[in-house]
Amino acid sequence: MTDNEMLEQLRRFAVEDPNDEEAMRNLRDALDGAEAYLAAGGVTIAADRTDLQALALRKLALYYYECRAPDPRYGFPDLPPDLNALVLQLRTAPDGEGSGEQEAGSRD
Repeated sequence: MTDNEMLEQLRRFAVEDPNDEEAMRNLRDALDGAEAYLAAGGVTIAADRTDLQALALRKLALYYYECRAPDPRYGFPDLPPDLNALVLQLRTAPDGEGSGEQEAGSRD
């Protein structure tokens, strides 16, 4: 899945007009932020993303997009509850598929 395909999926889910340049920039920024967050967590996102990588990116990018400003009463909401599990699966899977299996010889 290319970046443009991912951006189109995010746009449709966020119900934004494709001609709204500001919304599209915000979605692009959210996608870039999600990719940087996952990279900092030790997740490498391949150019040909796996389904699990795409799920983690979409989930985090839409969180960033929807939570652009804090709620005046409560601040920012918590990250999606399953994000840590997704990051751990993606970090430990040898092929990036998120199978949870480790390569032989890589166990400590």
